[in-house]
Amino acid sequence: MIVLLILLFLLVPVTIAGDGDYKIPSVVKDVTVNDDGSVHISEKIVYDIEGSVNGVYRNIPLTGRQSVRNISVKTPGYYNTLEVDRNNNSTILRVWLYEDKDKTRKTENARVEVTYDYTIRKGVKVYNDIAEMQYMTWGSEWNSKVDSMESNIHVPGTKNDIEYWNNPGDNVVSSQWTSDDTLTVKLENIDAHTSFEQRILMPKNYIKNTTFAQVIHVDAKQRIEDDQRKYEEEHNKQNIIVTLAWTILGLVLLVPFGIYWFFGREPKIEYNAEYEYDLPSDATPLQVNILINGNVGVITDDAMYATILDLINRKYFKIVVNDRDNTIIRQTGKDMGHLREYELSLIDFLSSFAQDGDISIGYVGRRSHYHQFQRFSVKWYKQAREETSDTWIKQYFDDRGSKLLLYCGIMFWILFILTMIVMVFMLIPAYLTTLALVSMFVFMIGGVILFIVPNTVPGRWTSEGKEFYDKWKNFEKYIKDYSLIKERPPSSVQVWGKYLVYASALGCADRVTKNMKQYFKSVNIDEDTFTDSSAVSFAYYNGFAHVEASFNTLSESESDSSGSIGSSGSGGFGGGGGGTF
Repeated sequence: MIVLLILLFLLVPVTIAGDGDYKIPSVVKDVTVNDDGSVHISEKIVYDIEGSVNGVYRNIPLTGRQSVRNISVKTPGYYNTLEVDRNNNSTILRVWLYEDKDKTRKTENARVEVTYDYTIRKGVKVYNDIAEMQYMTWGSEWNSKVDSMESNIHVPGTKNDIEYWNNPGDNVVSSQWTSDDTLTVKLENIDAHTSFEQRILMPKNYIKNTTFAQVIHVDAKQRIEDDQRKYEEEHNKQNIIVTLAWTILGLVLLVPFGIYWFFGREPKIEYNAEYEYDLPSDATPLQVNILINGNVGVITDDAMYATILDLINRKYFKIVVNDRDNTIIRQTGKDMGHLREYELSLIDFLSSFAQDGDISIGYVGRRSHYHQFQRFSVKWYKQAREETSDTWIKQYFDDRGSKLLLYCGIMFWILFILTMIVMVFMLIPAYLTTLALVSMFVFMIGGVILFIVPNTVPGRWTSEGKEFYDKWKNFEKYIKDYSLIKERPPSSVQVWGKYLVYASALGCADRVTKNMKQYFKSVNIDEDTFTDSSAVSFAYYNGFAHVEASFNTLSESESDSSGSIGSSGSGGFGGGGGGTF
């Protein structure tokens, strides 16, 4: 899992906010097609800059014999210095921004409006039968989402006999001729790394002089129209595939909820008490632990602690020393004929550390006893589990939902690995990349959640089990709530001892011990009476702390260690990107 997570975060780009970040709330573009084949472009881009930056830049891609001329920049409210870097396939405009006339203070945490003005030569294509402007209005190299964009294309004639397309039209909210020679297209919520192309076919005679146009001696109109139809069909197909894929992902994510709906909803019972002021049943501490404390059917360490305390409370051990430094116990010789195998096994393990009959809990917890404890622990948990058979557990709990959820978690991890392999080796088309990334994260996180969710969520109690569970949880609420203890205290020190045994099985012994000490102090109970209950004496004088410290130590590991007809979506010129530097 660690290796997979490392690969995931290495392969998936993560954007972290910091100096130099920017957002683009709005863009307004005016694109004027001149009758000599050149195109004048004015781009007003608003940057919301976070942190301190040197300036902004604009990368303009070029192909063939295209070039950028007549470059100027305006930055209302800010001073600037323009640098132009030209090479064979692009022109980069770097605009250094300053807040003062002397150009000493860099721009910081500001909204800056930058207007780029330039002319593209050889952008318009003139064929035998038609003239075409294929313009990438917005390029995929921008790292920021655009909230709103307006594009105004001015043609050197009228709108009559003009065909145009928006590739793709997903973000277009309106597209219309706002005057006889101006096409206005408005878009919203353009995601980062998303391109938008505008393609216009106009009569050839609109271009009076082809000095700054590409002249291509082929008939192109029908081929371009056919290409557009194919592009739109493919784009619609992609949209259907994406919608279907998102739908399938949503349905897959509904599977765990479906499992809960059919197998996890609890039965309704008549029991509705708020608290239980006495032990709700004659279940053993081990049975209470395996049903109530954590996942049903799983024995926790608290079961072992509770068993030790129960053996002390039932006089199979007596306390010899119990103080701040250590706890020492000794077997009493009481008849063990009625004890269960897991109880006898625990007595044998503790007795193996006896010196002159005394068992030092601190000595048991020495690191040198690690391997001995591990061998014993495996055997003990197996014996304890056999005392609570699956048949007995099924009387109280239906685990079909938890098993199905486990299989679902395995399926999620398999899907996560397969999706990551697909991403690493780029086995899917670009339009499914976002879906794949989302799926990868969802399957990874979902797989983790499904593995760690308690089995009581997808599984459900039987009617008998629901009453058993609710009563014991209400008893737990009672012994953990000092105000309730004070209102209705246990009737004797011996009862306190029983409660402590079950508190240990429920995993709340520390809290109950604290409540007990507070109550004894409030009613001035004489410490001499503690001997009436070995469990009370054991808990009151740090016995729990010594046992937990020793067994936690034993549970730890030993090591901590020329020209051609363009295809739709390609953009004849324009696009590119930009940002801050």
